[in-house]
Amino acid sequence: MKPYLVTPEIIEEYLTAGHWSRETMVERYATYARDYPNECACRDTTEELNWDELDTISSHIAACFVELGISRDATALVQMPSNCREIVLRVAFKRAGIIGVFVPLQWRRKELDYVVRRVEPEITVISAEHIDTDARQCIEEASDDHLRVNIGSTQESGWTPWQDMLDGRPRQNSFENLAERQFKFDEISLITASSGTSGLAKLCEWPEGAQLCQSQVLCERMEITGEDRVGIFAPTAGAAGLMMWMISWTVPCCCYFPETYRAPALLDLVERCGITVGSTVPVILVRLTQEPLESRNLSSLRLMRVGTAATDMSTAISFEDRSGCRIVIASGSMECTGFGHAHVNESKELRLNGSVGLPLKGCRLQIEDGDGNVLPPGEIGELKVTAPFSSSGYWKDPDTTAQVWSNGWYATGDVGILDDNGRLTLKGRLKDTINRSGHKILPPELEHEISRLPEVIECSVVSGPDREYGQVPWAFIQMRKGFALDHENVVDALQRSGLASYKMPTRFFEVTDFPRINDSKIDKPALLELGLKSSNAEGDL
Repeated sequence: MKPYLVTPEIIEEYLTAGHWSRETMVERYATYARDYPNECACRDTTEELNWDELDTISSHIAACFVELGISRDATALVQMPSNCREIVLRVAFKRAGIIGVFVPLQWRRKELDYVVRRVEPEITVISAEHIDTDARQCIEEASDDHLRVNIGSTQESGWTPWQDMLDGRPRQNSFENLAERQFKFDEISLITASSGTSGLAKLCEWPEGAQLCQSQVLCERMEITGEDRVGIFAPTAGAAGLMMWMISWTVPCCCYFPETYRAPALLDLVERCGITVGSTVPVILVRLTQEPLESRNLSSLRLMRVGTAATDMSTAISFEDRSGCRIVIASGSMECTGFGHAHVNESKELRLNGSVGLPLKGCRLQIEDGDGNVLPPGEIGELKVTAPFSSSGYWKDPDTTAQVWSNGWYATGDVGILDDNGRLTLKGRLKDTINRSGHKILPPELEHEISRLPEVIECSVVSGPDREYGQVPWAFIQMRKGFALDHENVVDALQRSGLASYKMPTRFFEVTDFPRINDSKIDKPALLELGLKSSNAEGDL
């Protein structure tokens, strides 16, 4: 299936400029199997596969799909933990010309119903022991008439066990058909699923060439080699994990998958396996920083990529100072990952100065005002991006695609500013901007200052209703153990930082933990609801 937005003319431009190549991930992995057959390709807590084994098993599973009559360009809905079996499945799908849709384990009926309706999968794959009853029931209701595979270790009625797929005996012609069925460089070979602002999923379609381009530019920016041991410290259903695994399409590094994302387990994995490169999200970085890092041997770990949400700089600096590992800040969206990305060899002062770095190779950025005029460096406006490694629109949704893509430029919805060198600093989301009687307030500015207080773990600021001013800042704060929230102390700190008086939060809420979307980004609508309930109970609204 051809991509929606990327025309043959654009593809030819990408090929000429060297951004895209005609090679595919399957072809690259086949080269690894020939040249590095016994080298580790991926490893989790129960299994390790070398490149030859990954090549052989993924070919076998792909042939089984062909034998079972799965059509080319069919879609497959997958909900499972990130591990070696998932990698086998991803490679097998591409070999068989099946478009994988890997969704977060946390998703339930509301999100899954929408995805099923949009993608109409011919295959459903789950790990039965890892999903709850509601999600499983939803999936079973939608998959009565097609192939259902349980990739987990339990036996489930109505589901084909993974071992049966491994033991299957597809005919020779099913293997021979793979050469014609595997995706070409200019075809859609993946749909990513992430939570949208409406509460429904965003389903982005990805040409194979864009994915290979993403792999290459990330590898270059972080100087990753085939000798690196890469820790995937975030699920591959999301960008932080997926993009890091994609680096193995450029160099034959080994990817390591933890059993859990709890901080002690991740640090154990670094020590036990000599992890050299990691990728995670800000909330996990916060938890890692709370560990006694000085008692750990983290000497193998040279860099940690942190992305998908705003990273608190004091947390990043603390982790780097205490672990000796360089923090590499990244920013992007599922529509266009990596539009800002620090370089591993930049100084700490530059890497952790509050910006998200320069755009990756081939990516162009511009800042626009509300009328669509391009603004010069130093002025704040909406960030728009175009890149050869971006997705090519929303899956079978031209109307929504047209709302955010125009003439090849994607409107991110982020408020940002570029300096004279093209370095990007993000100031927040347009939809999160607080309009206090005409004064615009960007929540990240307040969040940054509040999070600098030593007694604060994390902070989030939302727009609360106000009869007089319309909108005002409400601050939700998680305190360190042994400290209680003192809002007067917070206000004093904000005033000392030089912030204008109209930016001061009018209400403060102490939270023990933050509600999150897929265990990553803070769920600000949920915080607002919490604040409204508290205010109504107290008679303040």
